[in-house]
Amino acid sequence: MGRGSVKSATMVAIAWRGTAGPVRRRRLPSPVSRLVLPAALLFVLVTGISAADPRPAYLDRPAVIVPPRGYTDRRTYPVFVVLPPTGVHSEWTATRLGLDPARQREFILILPEGRPTREEYLPDFLQFVGWYEERLLRDLDRVLEEYNADPDRVYVGGYSLGGDLSWALAVRNPDRFAGAVVAGSRASHPVDPGALDRLRDREFRGSFMIGNREDPNRYRGINVARMRFDDAGVDHRFREYPGGHVMPETELFQEEIRYITGVEELPPAREPVRVARRAGTGLLGHTSRDRIALRLTVPAAVDDGALTVPGEADIRFRFEWPWSRVYLRTTGGYETATFTTGFRSQRLYQDALLGAGGSRVIYGAGLSWDWWRRFSGGPSEEDDSEGDHSDGGAYETMDVLVMRAARNHRFIPSSRVDPQRVDSLLLLRYGIPRGIGRGVALEQVLNLRAEYLVRIGDRFVVDAGAGSYTVQNRPVESLRDLSDALDHRLQWELGLGVRGPSPLLWRIGYRGIGERPLGEGEFSYGGTWTMTVEYSY
Repeated sequence: MGRGSVKSATMVAIAWRGTAGPVRRRRLPSPVSRLVLPAALLFVLVTGISAADPRPAYLDRPAVIVPPRGYTDRRTYPVFVVLPPTGVHSEWTATRLGLDPARQREFILILPEGRPTREEYLPDFLQFVGWYEERLLRDLDRVLEEYNADPDRVYVGGYSLGGDLSWALAVRNPDRFAGAVVAGSRASHPVDPGALDRLRDREFRGSFMIGNREDPNRYRGINVARMRFDDAGVDHRFREYPGGHVMPETELFQEEIRYITGVEELPPAREPVRVARRAGTGLLGHTSRDRIALRLTVPAAVDDGALTVPGEADIRFRFEWPWSRVYLRTTGGYETATFTTGFRSQRLYQDALLGAGGSRVIYGAGLSWDWWRRFSGGPSEEDDSEGDHSDGGAYETMDVLVMRAARNHRFIPSSRVDPQRVDSLLLLRYGIPRGIGRGVALEQVLNLRAEYLVRIGDRFVVDAGAGSYTVQNRPVESLRDLSDALDHRLQWELGLGVRGPSPLLWRIGYRGIGERPLGEGEFSYGGTWTMTVEYSY
């Protein structure tokens, strides 16, 4: 019985006796009282014991220590602590990580006892970490005392709960561990900046592994952890593997163990066994990382109180890939537009951007160009000679692009951070003038547009744009005539997108345009609502 339990029982007994007061005539207790009062005392004692000692009993048992095959006192060995996921013993976990205790020849393995349950660590995870740490450090001290173990080469690794514990023990004990494999973990334990400095100074190596369809909270958490390592200069690497909350293949674990330990000779991997169900599958079951996307935009205008759909549309794809120091983005698609002359244009276009910088801000440049462009329609569409201009008369455009990309703004909740995702993108677009042989108009030179995009976590997207530019409004016979076939446009746009489910972004926007034939008359203004749906990975 714990001290707290004895004290509680004693106080109850004292209180019971104390309430009686001085009594000249004492009645004998009734049979009911004789049963109720001892039962109450027994209940207090039992509940006191339970509340005073919620610590799992297996933490009182020493870990299993497995020396490598062929162990000898003539050399020193690195130590690897294997930490299990929920409901699994560490001995099974060691085989799954590629460190089969019966076959491996390189490490002294520490295999903690028990099969942890959610009820043991979820009420107070920090308390559970403290208990686990106390037990494990005693086991580690025993290994260093009884075996020929290298104290400077102690490693830890695990998946899910084992990954959570690996992260926690490494950052709480930066002078004890030389490396860690953190897999399938949200790595939520807080870390002191001074601990990161000590990890860097002792050349600690960390490996972060996560499924590409993992729960967003785990995905964000492990990325925040590796961002902390990146900012502190701690040696590490990050790896995504196919699936949700599912253990990676044994071969992948072994590659990461080789990376953090420098040990090359590991036993052949056994047939992998999955210990968790795969996350949602199918076209809508994954969590979008916003790397590859396909979108469709359809405009809607209000004309005389009625909703109409103009003959314009935009279908585009987007591919962007942010590394820690490099950012690559390209978009392309098919677009239709209508001009003051009544002609309509169709074009295939593409943008390409490449940037470089730090973990927070990246600068870059690129180009935008037309692959193909043509006109159709016009003021006399019934006339076949005027209605189809696919044989020429449309000139492709080219823009110069300059960008500034930023990550992890302060206004983004920490639970929504993705360290690699570009959270804001400012893009300046300058259209190179063409067909200025007959003189240059100022509007042709000031072909400048600005576009701005903000991703607020993985749920909302806000975008805006404004600019002044010229665009060809009808077919011409030669490039010399292009200056007389331009519309001058003043344009602005604002949009808001919401994700639900994660792969689908639903956006509504408003686009205002003032336009006129270049050098003629007043601007005519109009507005168009746009509706967009985007599917992304």
